[in-house]
Amino acid sequence: MFAGIAGRYDLANRVLSGGVDRSWRRKVMAAAGAPGHGSTVVDVACGTGDLSLLFSKAGAQVVGVDFTYEMVALAPSKDSGRGGEMAWLQGDGLDLPLGDSVADAATIAFGLRNVADRRRCIREMARVVRPGGRVLVLEFSMPRQDAFGRVYRAYLEHVLPRIGGALSGDRAAYDYLDDTVQGWPAPDQLQAEMEEDGLVDCRYERLWRGIACIHRGSVPSLDGVNEVRG
Repeated sequence: MFAGIAGRYDLANRVLSGGVDRSWRRKVMAAAGAPGHGSTVVDVACGTGDLSLLFSKAGAQVVGVDFTYEMVALAPSKDSGRGGEMAWLQGDGLDLPLGDSVADAATIAFGLRNVADRRRCIREMARVVRPGGRVLVLEFSMPRQDAFGRVYRAYLEHVLPRIGGALSGDRAAYDYLDDTVQGWPAPDQLQAEMEEDGLVDCRYERLWRGIACIHRGSVPSLDGVNEVRG
């Protein structure tokens, strides 16, 4: 599915979000402690590289990993070469092709819904992060059951699949988006899962009245005290 929409994926994201997805990615950078020169970031389900490139432009060394070759193959063409070192890998978020404790942060933006086992993916992200480093998840969520929430649900069910289908040529991909967003766990549940899988200092931030959410947690430090930078 993602292979089929790769060429128009960025356009669909910009139109469907009104461009606000860019500001959400910048918030992920801030939540990660804005790692720059001398830092290493692993971006899981990196897609065409939007979040990876933000970290690179700040000077971080970045490894972008995506399961779909057609998506990650587009990323190098967007790299201006003016940031930190970049590596693009085709790989599985459930079995990352990286060693233990190699990164200062691991991120995943709008990809955790798409893995077969989100708990295993979180554990893999934590595995590749050094003690005291951070795990960040940016994902769609559902707003509360108020007037705004009802309007948003109608948009997800009836409007988004039509626009997304017209832009990408694959309406089924955006029907899938609606299904996975509406079936996604509430922020409290996902935070509890991250804590159960060993992360500490877990918290989340709702974005745009809850239509998206940033989750963050830290890998326990060796001395039991985690550095918190923002």
